[in-house]
Amino acid sequence: MRINGEYVVKGDRELVFALLQDPIFLAKAIPGAERLERVGDDTYEATIRAGVGPVRGTFAGTVQISEQRPPEFYRLTIQGHGAAGFVRGTGAVTLVEVPEGTKILYEGETQIGGRIAQVGQRLVQSVARKMINDGLKVLEAEVKQRAGSSASQTK
Repeated sequence: MRINGEYVVKGDRELVFALLQDPIFLAKAIPGAERLERVGDDTYEATIRAGVGPVRGTFAGTVQISEQRPPEFYRLTIQGHGAAGFVRGTGAVTLVEVPEGTKILYEGETQIGGRIAQVGQRLVQSVARKMINDGLKVLEAEVKQRAGSSASQTK
């Protein structure tokens, strides 16, 4: 399954990049995340509760960040498994300065298997898009809050 998209956040590219590397923030931003813990340089273990249609479950896995070029690019490799199936994938995130703030461009390729794959690619893809959009809205709110608090500190 291939997924890609873009989203504009009204905020500084360095801040957006830093938040996307922060496991404490990401645990709040990823829908269903129960745990996201750094286990090595650029490697995290995660536990996420997710569901697609009638298939629900908890997935445990790893996320590895590579090819970092702060504050503009990084690549992700994910692997997860649970009773409902497995997911493996790679993705790339590019951050571009635009007049409105920071444009996030994302693209990835995933493979799924097990019961979760049986509900159909379209349903899985729509749930993945919703999770990404929900996480990006949390990112936007955090950037706005931090920008507001830094503006009030400079007064």
